[in-house]
Formats: sequence, structure tokens, C-alpha cells
Amino acid sequence: MRRITSFFAWIALLIQACQPVAYSPSVVTPAVPTVTPEMAPTTASPQEPIGRSARLAWFSKPPNDSLSLLAENFDFVILTHKDEHVRDELRFLGKKEPILAYLTLIEIRDPGSCTEIPYGNQVANRPGDFCRISTEHPDWFLLDRFGQRISKGGVYVMDPGHPAYRAFWLERARQLIDEDGWDGIFIDNVDLSLERLLTQYLTLPAVYDQAEYQQAIEGFLAYVYTVYFRPSNRPVIANLIGLPDDTVWFRYLQHLDGALLEDFAVDWHDGYRLPADWEEQLVLLEQTLSQRKTVILVAQGERTNLPRQTFALASYLLISNEKTYFRYTDADHYEEIWMYPNYSFPLGNPLGRRYREGNLWRRDFSNGYVLVDPSQHSAIIHVATERSKE
Repeated sequence: MRRITSFFAWIALLIQACQPVAYSPSVVTPAVPTVTPEMAPTTASPQEPIGRSARLAWFSKPPNDSLSLLAENFDFVILTHKDEHVRDELRFLGKKEPILAYLTLIEIRDPGSCTEIPYGNQVANRPGDFCRISTEHPDWFLLDRFGQRISKGGVYVMDPGHPAYRAFWLERARQLIDEDGWDGIFIDNVDLSLERLLTQYLTLPAVYDQAEYQQAIEGFLAYVYTVYFRPSNRPVIANLIGLPDDTVWFRYLQHLDGALLEDFAVDWHDGYRLPADWEEQLVLLEQTLSQRKTVILVAQGERTNLPRQTFALASYLLISNEKTYFRYTDADHYEEIWMYPNYSFPLGNPLGRRYREGNLWRRDFSNGYVLVDPSQHSAIIHVATERSKE
């Protein structure tokens, strides 16, 4: 999982067009105007009871904290191959929900020698795998416009359209489930565009323009979903990144059981989305949930920025149902468990969809409500007391 900086992506696209690419907090309380409520788009799915205020998701390495804290508080867990002992301990601690194994889709890593034990987060995860693939299957590697393998820091990008690489990837994914006991697969870094190749690898593939690259990725997902995941009733969820428009998101989603969004509600670092962008993202997610897909929403921020955490959580609560999961974290601290009192607020069940009150968005629950101001980046999560019910 990596940060994508859109500004640099568009600068790179502009350069490429001209020449070849070279190598419980206190929060600001929003005012509540007295206006006629405006309902959220009707494309949203009917909201199911969610019980406690937040369903939490964990990924993808074991936490620095105790496993019992993870088992008690997180409802959706993603770990990595070679962490099977951690997975089994979580099950011993009572974790009954499916636990997914993390895999990259089109990246493999050179471990440094043919005898070194590779990382378990990719399909070339056995000693000698990279050397064998490099020697026997050089056509699996994605080349740039200078005929060089696209790589950085020992990580190599594979050709998503190559049938033999697709088959190899699926073989290894199946082994994780059938032999190693994982319940499903989480796929990281599934490109919705060429943006990540530009920002991370600073180059473009020789054989694909953006539309062709999207077709290759979609074909890859369709292949593994049709051949194995759907007939086996095994979940496959992906981190979809570099979104150019909603169309390609839903094309990919046909071949997945759900998606992870790594920049939910707020921007990376300490930035915020414009209100229109925030609303557009919520509509996208409501449409996704209407297809009965699982959604994992990750909001980035500093651990002690409590107003930001409240704003992100309240944004999640505006659309959440039983297939929606949340995490407030920072990409540099994914192995830390951050818990907040508002995760366990007894809001009760949602009474309907979100609706608009002036510039604010509100959703009512059986024991309270949430109110979000996307222009001021503030929110209220209100739990009714016995006195307020009188």
C-alpha cells in the first residue's frame, strides 16, 4: 500500500505527452440550519443494523500490541503469508470471521539471492522463485519504452496481460487458501490507471496506453475471479488505487467481492478533500454498497488529531452498513493499534439513509445521530442520554 500523489502524476503525464519518459475529542460544532432535509441519492443500499458504532478493519502485518486487543476489537483482518501462526492464534482467541492473505497483483521482489527467503506478500514467495522467473520467463516482466524491466528498489512490475503470469499468480493464491488455510485473498495495489507507475516507477509501459492497461488489469481480475474465487465461494478484495473516473472502478468491481479505499474522507498527510470531492466519494461508495460489496475505508491522519479522526469516523457512519469497515491510521504506522472511545459509542441501529440539512449531512440512529460539515471538516457524533430521551 503506497501513497499516490495526484499532482506529480499529472505533471508526469504532461511531460510524457511532450517527450519520451526517462528513467473523545472536542470538535468544532457545526450549526444546524432549519431547512427542509434533502435525502441522499437513492442509489444507496438500504442500511442494515450495525450494532456498535464502528466495524474496524486491520491490515496487513501483525500488530506491535497484543493480539488479544486485535482479536477483541477488529472485525475484518488481513495478514500476510508466513504469518500463519499469528492467524491461528487469532482464531484460538475466538476470531471467527474470515482472515484474508495479502498479495500484490503485478509486483514481485528480488530477495537478493537465489537462496534467500522472500517476503510472503507476493507470489514469488519461495526461495529461487525470482531467479527462475527471471531466467525462464523474461517475457513475464513489464518493460518500459526503453526495453528495460520496470522496477524500483528490487521490486519488479509484471505484465498483467500475460496469460502464463496470470496462471502462476492464481496457482500461488490457491495454494495459500487450499494448503495454507487462508480464507480468501486481499490484493494490494490494483491500478485503476497508469498513475502509480508514473509516480512510483517514473516511467510508462511500452505495450500499454492507459485504456489498454486498464483492460489488462480488468482481464486479470476477471480470470482469477471466474476460474477460482467465484466458483469456490472464496472472498477476494482489492485496494483499488489511482482512480481516474467511476467507470473503471465499477468495471473492476464486477470481478471482486469488495474494495479498500486508502484515502477515505480526508486526504493524505494533513489535507482535506473539497466538499464536492468528499460528496463524490461518498456517492461512489454508496453505489458500491448497493451492489452488496464489502468496503474497507481507511482514513489517514495523525494519531492525536482527534477532530480529524471524528470527522472521518462520522463520514463513515453516514453510509455504513454491515459490509462496511473503518480504520483511522497513518501509512507509516500500520502496525500500531489506534483505539478511540467513539468506536464503541452506543449509537444503535441506523434509522435510514443520510440526508442533507443546509450544508451539513446527517444520519439518525436509534440512540443518537451523526452530523458532518464537509466544508469545515467538523463533525458531531451524538449519543442520546436518558435525560435527552425524556
